[in-house]
Amino acid sequence: MKNPLKDQQVLAIIVGGVGATLITGWVFNLQSGPANWFRGLAPSTQSVLGASLMVFLLASLGLLVTFVASSYARSGALQPAQHGGLAGAVKMLFTPEREIADSSPNKAIETLEAMVGLVPVKREVNGLIARLQVEQKRRAQGLPTMPLSLHMVFTGPPGVGKTEVARALGDIYRSLRALRVGHLVEVQRADLVAGFIGQTAPKMLAKCREALDGILFIDEAYTLAGTPGSGGDFGREAIDALLKFMEDHRDRIMVIVAGYPNEMRRFIDSNPGLAGRFTKTIDFPRYSADDLCEILRRMAARQHFTLPEGFQARIKPWIAERSRAEDWANAREMRTLLEKAREAQAMRISADPSADLSRLELSDLMTATGRG
Repeated sequence: MKNPLKDQQVLAIIVGGVGATLITGWVFNLQSGPANWFRGLAPSTQSVLGASLMVFLLASLGLLVTFVASSYARSGALQPAQHGGLAGAVKMLFTPEREIADSSPNKAIETLEAMVGLVPVKREVNGLIARLQVEQKRRAQGLPTMPLSLHMVFTGPPGVGKTEVARALGDIYRSLRALRVGHLVEVQRADLVAGFIGQTAPKMLAKCREALDGILFIDEAYTLAGTPGSGGDFGREAIDALLKFMEDHRDRIMVIVAGYPNEMRRFIDSNPGLAGRFTKTIDFPRYSADDLCEILRRMAARQHFTLPEGFQARIKPWIAERSRAEDWANAREMRTLLEKAREAQAMRISADPSADLSRLELSDLMTATGRG
């Protein structure tokens, strides 16, 4: 059983409550406490001291409320717990900008490089990083710099790592101080578009504010533009609100819009404001069969499962056949395959208590593919 006294906050509350009770009892003791002394003073003196005490109590309460409110503001802004006294608390209360400690981008870059496949994507991202580093060095030397647009378009089929790369970019840009926090807020049309006039813009702005100092990742962004020739679509209201927010906070937010290549080209062309702000496009290719086998192996390893030797040769024909389908989801298909293989393993070992719980057999994988 957990000992609640090990929690310093609980202990502080208990000690503070006991102390406040003892002090209050002493203060209002009419025999030996300050209340007895106060009762013996002249009425005019009592009035002055009473007013002074009231001002002191109100000021103390105001300071307490300020520190508590600033703590919530700091927590909401993902700030460190410490702050610079009263001045820092007041500043955080009214202007809660997110800030975090500096860190090296190397770890985030290594994470990106460790992803399976995505060679052209990594090349593009490394080019962006190099450009940003050069601009930082020029600024440090007092040389003129060009403003860099962080907004991007990610094109490609589903399940090819767009979200993972966006998250890695957030860590990298935070380390390079291009973004203060670099957190990722992932949304789709349903998160942004309401069903009535005037409700969509507030929904979009709420998500933009949530992503401030980080990345707003809009998946299937082309759905905001609606179908050509359609009217009354509130998605365009969301686009207008997004563009204004990007202009008003151009140094504090990175927006990544993602979707299928053809649809995203039509989306960017649907509004001149979009074309002017999203000037960088990164295309994500489909994973190869070898890449998908490696992804499956890594997924299994993270769940403490081992796959049999030569499993690649057995599932590659299934990948080649299934990948022709329009709904093929690349890495997501491997996640589904692993879950089905675990179900097949559970059925297999239910009658064999001595079986290895951490090993998936070829028969499990074949059952999962429907070829068992």
